[in-house]
Amino acid sequence: MEDRRTVKTKKAIRMAFLSLLSEKSLNHITVAELTRRADLGRGTFYLHYKDVYDLYEKIEDELYSDLVQMFDASIPMDSENLWNLTETITKYIDENRDLFLLIVRSSADGKALYKLKKIFSERALWADPSWYTSEYDRVESIFIVSGVIGVLEEWLDKGLDMAQSEISAMLHRVLLKF
Repeated sequence: MEDRRTVKTKKAIRMAFLSLLSEKSLNHITVAELTRRADLGRGTFYLHYKDVYDLYEKIEDELYSDLVQMFDASIPMDSENLWNLTETITKYIDENRDLFLLIVRSSADGKALYKLKKIFSERALWADPSWYTSEYDRVESIFIVSGVIGVLEEWLDKGLDMAQSEISAMLHRVLLKF
């Protein structure tokens, strides 16, 4: 358990980093400007992170970890748990919309979305190993996950201008077909 000072310091670093990330690309953010914005010394930053890429990765990993926990809580994947999963994940993404947009946009090479697709594809197959009996099943799993991620990305970017409850209901309806 981290003490309050550490939590407060990490929060200040994170907020300054996200503010800078909304202004410029990751590879143009320096520890010096980040610590100036957070009103901390560089040494304090290095107590917690190796560099700005390490900080970015930790923020990204935290998001993915939260999503995996939500996914794991929905097993076995019956209709009710699938509803809970789509509702929980879309709420979480909606509540963290700005952060998700920064992560997706700062990853110009698509690495963030690829990582997310890989995590969910593996979790889907892991959820019920008996379901995965052929390469077709694996392709279907990748297709479903890619489609859901694509819809969520479009929704995040306001290409689909609808409320969280609407997108959740539509995704649930689509997923029930599989």
